[in-house]
Amino acid sequence: MKTLIATLACMSAPLFAAELKLTINDVNAKPGKIYIEMFKGKQPYLAGDSYTATIVRAKNGTVSTQFNNLEPGNYAIRLFHDENNNAQLDTNLFGIPTEGVSFSNNATMQFGPPSYEEMTITISQGANAESMAISY
Repeated sequence: MKTLIATLACMSAPLFAAELKLTINDVNAKPGKIYIEMFKGKQPYLAGDSYTATIVRAKNGTVSTQFNNLEPGNYAIRLFHDENNNAQLDTNLFGIPTEGVSFSNNATMQFGPPSYEEMTITISQGANAESMAISY
């Protein structure tokens, strides 16, 4: 009976367990929160349908967070520093962000946000790390 329970427990565990430690650099001294979204696939990215998301407190310098139980594969990450705590990315009249933003794979904005392909990173089974710097 114990063997059966142990076998069933192993079967219900995820086959692939990937994790990502995300380090965000160059955070300015303003208070607020950092909103982070991860997308798995181009269509979900275009639709704004994140695979997972989190919010962390902003602090001057470096902020880190951990994503666990990810499915290995290609992802894109985007984030913004909500400096005034209104839960949205503020922009000017031309649609240019007035708060800090960052994209995985060091992708940059050029006449709009980068494409999924420019932001794509690969998450492998086991421990992974990604570092991003916020641009203000």
